[in-house]
This record gives sequence, C-alpha cells and structure tokens, in this order.
Amino acid sequence: MSIFELLALKGARIIVTELSKKEAVRYSELVEAVGHSTTTSRALNMMEKLGYIKREVLQEKYRPVVYSLTPKGRRLDEVVKTLKQFEK
Repeated sequence: MSIFELLALKGARIIVTELSKKEAVRYSELVEAVGHSTTTSRALNMMEKLGYIKREVLQEKYRPVVYSLTPKGRRLDEVVKTLKQFEK
C-alpha cells in the first residue's frame, strides 16, 4: 500500500492529526474525532500493520487502549501537514 492509498483511507488523516497533538490518544477519543468506529478501526489496523502507529493496552480498569505515533508515523504527520497547505 502506498502512502497515498493510506492517506486516502477514511479517517487516516484525522487520526494522524489527533495523534500528533498528544503523546497517546485513547481509542474512544479517536472514534469521536473520526465519527465512526468501523472507519476508525479499519484505519488504525492498517496504520498499525504498516508501522505508523503503536497500540498499547493500559493496565487500568476496563483495560483501555491508547495509540501513539511511531517515528515513521511522525514523518507521515509531516506529509499530512504539507498536504493541508494545498487544501486551502
């Protein structure tokens, strides 16, 4: 999958933007930002598989899941920021 195909996935750019704002973001916060849990899950699974994000299950009550950008994901964030300049 090319970087353009990845960024064409619904929710992928929103997820990268949200993850760049904080060190770790809970799954529920990402669903809220994207708008749909299925869309969010698909994008997260693909991005994790490709090494752009890291998934971690916290050792708290209800075992929440948080996501963060990997170094590769931080480079992807720079691409997303550059693309946003062309949208204006």
